[in-house]
Amino acid sequence: MNRWWSRAATALALLAIFIAALLAVAWFALPLDGTTITIDGETFSLADLSAWQVVATFAFGVAVALAALLVAAVAVLLALVVAVLGIGVGVLATVASLALVASPFLLVGWLVWRAVRKPRPAATAAPA
Repeated sequence: MNRWWSRAATALALLAIFIAALLAVAWFALPLDGTTITIDGETFSLADLSAWQVVATFAFGVAVALAALLVAAVAVLLALVVAVLGIGVGVLATVASLALVASPFLLVGWLVWRAVRKPRPAATAAPA
């Protein structure tokens, strides 16, 4: 259990470093003066962002990446569960159809076995 937590923490740290590197590359590579975002009629320029807004963007990026990983893992797990259920239903249908086809032969075999076997003598109680 301890190894699992350390691996998860390492993966999260690597994810945070990767997102920070992407944000840093975007911050220095994009033309910030000409880039504006308009939301509900308000216009924001990337050059006007303060330090806390950049930190908030970083935290939001990490949260979105973790949510995407979680959604992908749940989707894969759900697909595997549905596949296992589908295989189970298929196997059950196959066994049921084989039992239906084989039932007359099993009945005839059982009746022949009962007719051929030697009857056991009945146990009689000795008079006391």
